[in-house]
Amino acid sequence: MSAIFDNKIICAENIAISYLLRNVPAPPSSNRTHCLYAPRGRSTVSFDTERKLAGALAFIAHNRDDVEHIPALCLEEDPESGSLNVIFAVNKASYNDGENAIRCIKEGFERIFAILATVSSKSTRYQDIRNQVLTAVVSMCSSRILSRLLLAFTSSTTAKRHFKGTLQEALLAVKIVRRKLKDGNLSKTADNFTLRAKEVEKPLDSWSQYQANTRLVEVVEGIHQLQQIVGLSDLISIIPNQNMSPSARKSLLNIVNKVSRYWQVARYLYRTAKKLPLARAMRTIPVRLPKEAFDYPIIKDYFPDLQSKITEASPRGRQQKLLREICAILKISQQHAIDRYSGQVIRTLRQGKVHAEIQLIAHCELERPKLLPRVICSSKDACFLCNLCLQLYQKIYTPKSHGRLYPGWRIPCIPQLPELEQRFSQTLGDHFRETCVALLSTRQKVIYPDLNESTLFTLPLSKTTTRASISPKATRADSRISQLPESSKIVGVRDPRAEKTPDSENGNTPPDSPSPPHDCAKSIENDLEFSTLVQGLKNFGCLTPGESSKVYRVDSLRSLEIQIEHGTGSNDLRYYLKWLGAEEAAEVREKGSSTQVVDSEHLESMATIHEQNSLYLVAKDTILKVGWASGEKSLPF
Repeated sequence: MSAIFDNKIICAENIAISYLLRNVPAPPSSNRTHCLYAPRGRSTVSFDTERKLAGALAFIAHNRDDVEHIPALCLEEDPESGSLNVIFAVNKASYNDGENAIRCIKEGFERIFAILATVSSKSTRYQDIRNQVLTAVVSMCSSRILSRLLLAFTSSTTAKRHFKGTLQEALLAVKIVRRKLKDGNLSKTADNFTLRAKEVEKPLDSWSQYQANTRLVEVVEGIHQLQQIVGLSDLISIIPNQNMSPSARKSLLNIVNKVSRYWQVARYLYRTAKKLPLARAMRTIPVRLPKEAFDYPIIKDYFPDLQSKITEASPRGRQQKLLREICAILKISQQHAIDRYSGQVIRTLRQGKVHAEIQLIAHCELERPKLLPRVICSSKDACFLCNLCLQLYQKIYTPKSHGRLYPGWRIPCIPQLPELEQRFSQTLGDHFRETCVALLSTRQKVIYPDLNESTLFTLPLSKTTTRASISPKATRADSRISQLPESSKIVGVRDPRAEKTPDSENGNTPPDSPSPPHDCAKSIENDLEFSTLVQGLKNFGCLTPGESSKVYRVDSLRSLEIQIEHGTGSNDLRYYLKWLGAEEAAEVREKGSSTQVVDSEHLESMATIHEQNSLYLVAKDTILKVGWASGEKSLPF
């Protein structure tokens, strides 16, 4: 048996034992980019734009409900041809596997790229071209969109109610809630929802009668307008369970957000092509590794032995007891554990899939491009094993991981990857031994909550394209506060109203402009998570250097939004936020100049904070207290 196949057997064993001990080895996480090798050559596309463009294309690449062939892609600048190569792959178990999925993605991309090639920075046909891009995106993804709306019946949707039924239930529930609302802004949100939900029903009915892509485009546009309602999630969240079940409320918001994304992606692709010449010269390159890459090892005289594998993690004298102890903690019999482990190792060796992300790594190692892609994106967050492999590869970044381990996972058989596979297997073996130690010390299995494997990349909001009818007038741009001389603690304060201005495609500001300098540690700041603060309660957090917090919102009106960024330094930054109640707010106002108070509505530039570890942010009647500390210092209260 060759050394390559020996490595594959060891790797399959480490995957199987890790899966036996914990099928979700890690919680969902976001990755940082500071550990990437410096790229060869000089890219004309900024890292941030590459990440956003790859994320947008990856979202529409998953254009069918095909869980067996999940796509992933990366972007490669080709200086010789002057093109931007969109390199994509799908999960494959064999050389010919997934050809239909690859063909559909390639054809869909080529139609979109042909339209983008006609875009000009001085074009006067923006409305026509923008509509063409949207139609091409919806056409490419029609199967997936219909599945999301539960209008195309599959094995996973036959028992579910289609979107129109859920929307009608929400309309009735909002009508009941509307009578009891005392909050004027939520009342306005309820009125907007009622109006726009009824407008969505019309194209849904029209599509049911004339199942054409033009009708589906109208559905997507209508749902996007629904998604743009300020305070929508807050309105849906206050609907009582008796009027609408939690699962139905969650489903409604999920469908609205996901279907609206097709409109957002089409708009983003058009505006990026308008700004970036390379985005008008994109071409598709499907990854097709050589046949031998999918070879399976010969295992005629091999049989997995769980007892021997457990022995690797056993202190001397405990080899016989360790398996029994682990099975007791996992609450399974020893025979069941042996059968599960052995069966999984054999299935991985005989039927394992090469995930799309790993095929992209193999493609890069085979082709050795002058400018190596910097980002790999998929419509789903990377699995635990793909994420681990990319972290060890250290040349390409993937934004997030959902933490789940898929045991039928393998690395392709090409001469360029054994060293990476060996490091991967060794790291996974170390992880397995650490898990054993943790199990024995805590006497309980760590179970992470249910995962959302598919998350949405945050596409930039243009200051020129959001309809004025859904938001107040614009006031001013983002403001930032920093503490000097140590620049590692930055508090970003945002007035949401500044992002929403009347619709105008003639503006010169592209969706991700101005582009910041290439700074990998800050390039993922737009993958935002949101959290609404509760008045009177503290929200605590901790950031490592280079990490950003979620965006905290004050009240359902989003009158103030804040994000904490730990820019530099060597210590972790601990912080807390508190939306002050009426009595505490009155005390702050009485203290006046003796307290560090910043009026966010009149903050036009950088504000220096000398020797402070807390401050008060004021936005009209709202006061937010922010406190922070680094290293071993205690938080100010």
